Amino acid sequence: MQWLQLTFVNRYHKFRKVHGKLFQGRYKSLIVEESNYLGSLLHYVHLNPVRAGMVTAESLRDYRWSSFSYLHHPSKRPDFMDCSGCLSAAGSLTDSPAGRKRYREYLSGLSADSNARKEQLFNQMCKGWAVGSKDFKKGLLSEETKRRQVLAEEGGDLGANQERYDGKELREANELKWELFLERGLNALGKDTAAILEDKKSEGWKVLLAAALKKHTSATNVWITEQLNMGIPQAVSQHVGTFFSSGEGLKKDYQDLIINLTT
Repeated sequence: MQWLQLTFVNRYHKFRKVHGKLFQGRYKSLIVEESNYLGSLLHYVHLNPVRAGMVTAESLRDYRWSSFSYLHHPSKRPDFMDCSGCLSAAGSLTDSPAGRKRYREYLSGLSADSNARKEQLFNQMCKGWAVGSKDFKKGLLSEETKRRQVLAEEGGDLGANQERYDGKELREANELKWELFLERGLNALGKDTAAILEDKKSEGWKVLLAAALKKHTSATNVWITEQLNMGIPQAVSQHVGTFFSSGEGLKKDYQDLIINLTT
């Protein structure tokens, strides 16, 4: 995409004899969870020209720069185009004249109903780094971690094709990584939510897990305190500092935990 945009801009400038930015921002793509979110994204894309005021929902079928036009003209569809996803997500409609008509009516109603668009998360379709549930995003981050571990073992370039986040995206991705680390830590220690609430705030296993989080993630004291029910944020620093300075920082329990969490 970088090559395509750069080449297009350079040729456009040369042809038009103008200068300056042509695209509003850099290319961005989001990974989408298919089960519950892809259908909403398809509706969102089909309604893009309607939101831009270029056409009305009723005349959308005649707008040629959209897959919606191909939906209503099957003979013009490329071989690779599959229009079943949007139809299925609009109430299991069929790819037939009647089904396509009902889908057009569905989009028309959706374009006029702000509450319905909100329920389908239209306001989030162009934000963040992925469109999907928290578990879906955790799965993506877990896959990324595994891929980087394989690259490290093979001596590959860790920066190649690495996901890069900033702003709100970075905060969300970080917190999900912390949650994954915490979940694996609790599982390795045989603990659960009940233990977090019932055991003492300074319980040994909590300090052990807090130490691992502090050492191997960017988790904040505030976040660790809330997740492990350890009282106040300052207590986390105090307990973890004592843990490492006591000479027990590399004791077997800690080493075993880190091995479980990083392999």
